[in-house]
Amino acid sequence: MPTVHLVDVCKTYHLDSVAVPALSGISAAIQPDCFTVLAGPSGSGKTTLLNLIGGLDRADSGRIEIAGQVLDALDDDALSDFRARHIGFVFQHFNLLPVLSAYENVEYPLILAGVSRAARRQRVRDMLAAVGLAERMDNRPGQLSGGQRQRVAIARALVGRPALVLADEPTANLDSHTGAEIIALMRRLQREHAVSFVFSSHDAQVIAAADALLPLCDGRLQSMQEGAA
Repeated sequence: MPTVHLVDVCKTYHLDSVAVPALSGISAAIQPDCFTVLAGPSGSGKTTLLNLIGGLDRADSGRIEIAGQVLDALDDDALSDFRARHIGFVFQHFNLLPVLSAYENVEYPLILAGVSRAARRQRVRDMLAAVGLAERMDNRPGQLSGGQRQRVAIARALVGRPALVLADEPTANLDSHTGAEIIALMRRLQREHAVSFVFSSHDAQVIAAADALLPLCDGRLQSMQEGAA
């Protein structure tokens, strides 16, 4: 069964009286344990599609199924709960809470999920060690480099043991060397944790690392190609 199944997904935004089509008839299957990239230029619809897959927005029509659950069948509260339990997010601008340490930022989603203190402690320490930040867990985001902050964000995305991790332009604010390190880290963690990663990106390094590529242009899926792992 695909981790993500999209059937004829459409989305239009309305700016005053103007309708702006963002996605038109997107159908695709994203396989488990896969490194998939939504590729395309700015305005192609890749971030919109990522937000729909993540349940951060709702499609106007079509069906989105994640790990066997049809998202349209969930009300807002159930969708929020499903998202917290099954989907991790890595954002372009990191989205870390500046007043919390690296440890506390990674711990936060586990607190929301009701995980016990002892279990939280072990899982957070293990994830920070996995991303190479065991010695920096007490540092706040302002005391970390961009690459280190992205590592914290990756640890936070994976600590809840999701089936799916979504990453929106995860290398956009990093230099090419740091971006390559982050791609290699996510590739390794994707394999170790048997989780599906879906990226929106136009970074050639990210695209080259893909198992599968979903190219978008003007809100339409162009083709489905296999990438180099």
